[in-house]
Amino acid sequence: MGASMAKNLAKHGHTVYGFSRTQSKVEAHAADDKIIPSSLENLARSSDVILLSVSDGPAVESLLFGAGGGIIKLLRPGALIIDTTTTAPSEAVSVHKRCAEAGIHFIDSPVTGGDVGARNGTLTCMCGAEPASFELAQPFLRCIGSKIILIGPPGAGQRMKAVNQIAVALGIVAMTEALVFAENQGLDLSTMIDTLQGGAAGSWALANYAPRLLRGDFQPGFSAAHMLKDLKIALSEVQEPLALQATESVKRAFEQLVAQHPDVGNHALIKLYR
Repeated sequence: MGASMAKNLAKHGHTVYGFSRTQSKVEAHAADDKIIPSSLENLARSSDVILLSVSDGPAVESLLFGAGGGIIKLLRPGALIIDTTTTAPSEAVSVHKRCAEAGIHFIDSPVTGGDVGARNGTLTCMCGAEPASFELAQPFLRCIGSKIILIGPPGAGQRMKAVNQIAVALGIVAMTEALVFAENQGLDLSTMIDTLQGGAAGSWALANYAPRLLRGDFQPGFSAAHMLKDLKIALSEVQEPLALQATESVKRAFEQLVAQHPDVGNHALIKLYR
């Protein structure tokens, strides 16, 4: 996801410095995609805008405020941080407060649209931010997304992402059970996908994930482990007396999937059924 977003920023004429904890990932895109491999320190000193795409809240915390004070102490006042990582809303609010104290703009902008949307620059960006910070981020968000929405104040983007992940996860379950039932009934699965996609049962999961499964492709565009992390975040935000029984059930299914197949994509739930 991060590599694709970096490529699209470069395509729009921005000078893009790249850093990853696995720096070979950056070097793989250096020549053809105009990403400049950089140390974290040089990246922070050379940039007015930082786009984060990492694994979770602790990773964000470590990069921004970790050993030696993190990159916050290296950024110029007025710099902008766009965090596309999915974190807990409380984590986003805390990071925003600490950035504001340092004179840095911060927006939580988790994205949806999958690896396909990241490559094509058609992500939906769900933003939690102060209005002034949101306006600063617009030119950069338009490089990676086609739908840019200010959901509300800091943390609101992460709340909407939790909503999104519930819907995505349940859509994967619906797709999976439809596939295995069709298979059980001896139906041609390609015909089944084409039939369902033309009617009320059509879905993003059916259009984008089901063909991968038919090819035997279980590799992650978005990992099952990250989906499990996101579902745990969503369920931690539920306020009584609300109970999300289906979401609790699918979380348990992803726990099993990750325990048995830790490196697969979130679309690979069918491995449990088979």
